[in-house]
Amino acid sequence: MPRFFFHIRNGATLIEDPDGSELPDLAAAREEAAQGARFLLAEKLKAGEVLDGQRFEITSAEGVVLALLLFKDLVKLR
Repeated sequence: MPRFFFHIRNGATLIEDPDGSELPDLAAAREEAAQGARFLLAEKLKAGEVLDGQRFEITSAEGVVLALLLFKDLVKLR
């Protein structure tokens, strides 16, 4: 199974995922990132922090960026 890394980008700051996760494919990696982002968004909301600008950069073991997931895209407002 391929290993995916979930780095968090907040403006110019990059928090690297040193371990990654073995998942069957990129679709599973996107779902894993979405679940993680929702958790982080909830924590930021509870703390009264700004919810804009953060994203996951999903990369391969070789460091190739495979997908970007903007946290704000997961917030549904009516």
